[in-house]
Amino acid sequence: MVRSFLKTLLHTFQHRLFYIGLALVIYSCKQHITDEWPGFGHDASNNKFSTLREIDTVTVSKLSQVWQFEDAQEDGASVLFNPLVVNGIMYAFMPSEQLVALEAKTGKKIWAFKPDSTDVSTWTRGITFHHNKTLDQDFLLFVYGATLYSINAKTGLLNPTFGTQGRIDFYTGLSVAPSQRTAVHVTANAPGVIYDNLFIVGCKVPDELPSASGDIRAFDVNTGELKWIFNTIPKEGEFGADTWPKNARAKNGGANCWAGMALDHKRGIVYVPTASPSFDFYGADREGQNLFANCLLALNAKTGKRIWHFQTTHHDLWDRDNGSPPNLLTVKHDGKNIDAVALATKLGYIFLFNRETGEPLFPIKEIPVPTKSDLPGEKPWPTQPFPSKPGPFARQGFKEEYITDITPELNQFFKDQIKNNQYQTGIYDPPNLTGSVILPTAHGGSNWGGASVNPNTGIMFVNSADLPWFLKLTEIKNYAADNNLSGGELYKMYCSNCHGKDQKGSHFGPDITKRAKLLSPEKLDLFIKKGAEPMPSFNHLPQPQIDAIVSFLLDLKIASNQEKVKPTEPYGFSGYDFYKDANDNFAIKPPYGTLNAIDLNKGEILWQVPLGEDEKLAKMGIKNSGMFNRGGGIATAGGLVFIAATGDRHFRAFHQRTGKVLWDIEMPGAGYSIPSTYAVDGKQYITIGVSANPT
Repeated sequence: MVRSFLKTLLHTFQHRLFYIGLALVIYSCKQHITDEWPGFGHDASNNKFSTLREIDTVTVSKLSQVWQFEDAQEDGASVLFNPLVVNGIMYAFMPSEQLVALEAKTGKKIWAFKPDSTDVSTWTRGITFHHNKTLDQDFLLFVYGATLYSINAKTGLLNPTFGTQGRIDFYTGLSVAPSQRTAVHVTANAPGVIYDNLFIVGCKVPDELPSASGDIRAFDVNTGELKWIFNTIPKEGEFGADTWPKNARAKNGGANCWAGMALDHKRGIVYVPTASPSFDFYGADREGQNLFANCLLALNAKTGKRIWHFQTTHHDLWDRDNGSPPNLLTVKHDGKNIDAVALATKLGYIFLFNRETGEPLFPIKEIPVPTKSDLPGEKPWPTQPFPSKPGPFARQGFKEEYITDITPELNQFFKDQIKNNQYQTGIYDPPNLTGSVILPTAHGGSNWGGASVNPNTGIMFVNSADLPWFLKLTEIKNYAADNNLSGGELYKMYCSNCHGKDQKGSHFGPDITKRAKLLSPEKLDLFIKKGAEPMPSFNHLPQPQIDAIVSFLLDLKIASNQEKVKPTEPYGFSGYDFYKDANDNFAIKPPYGTLNAIDLNKGEILWQVPLGEDEKLAKMGIKNSGMFNRGGGIATAGGLVFIAATGDRHFRAFHQRTGKVLWDIEMPGAGYSIPSTYAVDGKQYITIGVSANPT
């Protein structure tokens, strides 16, 4: 009955193109239970684990949908939030650029808040709940565009005691001059953490130049006053400054935390994963190891002082940000209980450290990697770190045995293409002007959805994307040769891989047939240059090309102004394109995505199963294909892992011990978000944000 109802709903929404904000399922319990979902990862440990057990491996089959909240916005935006539930109220971001408060039991709207920032933005993936003990009131902190907001959780009104009537300029404390703000866009797409009266938060800065150092900041949660800053690109004289050229903060950027943090409140330590330096794929202007980019940082939460760090990629040239929030748990190691911090990476490895000292719990080896580059001045770092345990949960490098064998012709096509073009295929081959097939990619292994952990067993559950990506650098001066291409041709080159040739979206990007036309030419120009999660910035493109794409999308004729943006680096790149043929056949054998269970006590992968089902392959008789996935899952004391994350619209519950699917339902759209679970009046609920998806 539920499945039939959802299929009817799917047909309706495909035609109306409205976007369902939430689809909830419920199981009624016989005894009284309590648990909320007060933070992005449930709590400061970021384990996305709930103690609720009424929905378990037996009762999960009884789940049924009880309500949904629709967002009447026809702009094609994806829903990436992880709803918070506190005191029976749910707080959720919507594609219509509203933050809503709903009755968690019924879905009835209590209030809605729409930011007044004029900056182009997309909603973040989370908000931070804070109880002000002095005022005995609850507040929500979040960033929209370049503004940090504090609003009353009960009323949805701005907090007048915070900053300027509830707002703070999010550039506060960063090394960005007012004249740079048009080019250097700063926002945040992950929530911060609360330590006593401090709101500790990272930021998102451009991946290309010009950019800014992605410094970590702490604000007073009550007043908004800036309390401390940790410089992720060190200033002269600070520890780590010698890993950069001089004046690096003036000409480089990045090393920001966009993934989210974890907090050990008892020890007063905040664990911060950082991203790659800007520009992502060329580093001749940033010779050196580049601390504190690509690091896991342990900072004193009270002062912002560094306690320890570990760099997972030296002198990153592959966009291997630490894009997953860390997890805090206690593991059994060498017969002792050790409080640990775990970090899942895009490369498909888990790094596990003693939480206090930063000592690796399993040996990490520095292994020589290729250093030959055809780019002037580029000096790749000669070694990279690899943990001895656990083994990788994603395929490493694009090996010949991974090439698709769906048909003999496809297999030979990709073999010939790689051989004839002399594409590089290793995991640490430096980017070049010829082309590389990258695996794992900037999309994962693990990405922003991160991992969930059952702290009672020490088992981590992490979803992984396993599709190769084609990367090729091009000299900016050579882009001029493409300036005579039409906007349609440029759209096909740079945009159609995600948004579809007809602009109606794909598994990788939303429908923009209406969304783009809601923006003015100026706003769309800014949108393309700035990027929008998960879309990267295209600021590296020459202005005539951006003007042509804007003209194409808006059906306008725009005169190009080549003085709007002057590229500050010599190279651009081919875009985040999966490696496939002209008919969208991927170059790699399935599975394209997996869900993995990893025992962090022993450092062993327990099981790996495909996540998602590619409809095209299923029709060819190829089952269990897995799919590209975005978002993540949660674990419960009931022995389950709940996860959607794939473009096939399915929401699934897996058995934590075996990886077997115990429950599976088709939704009206893709669940590119992280679920939450909570209890109200003795009933356990599961909730997930759903994005409309035409495929």
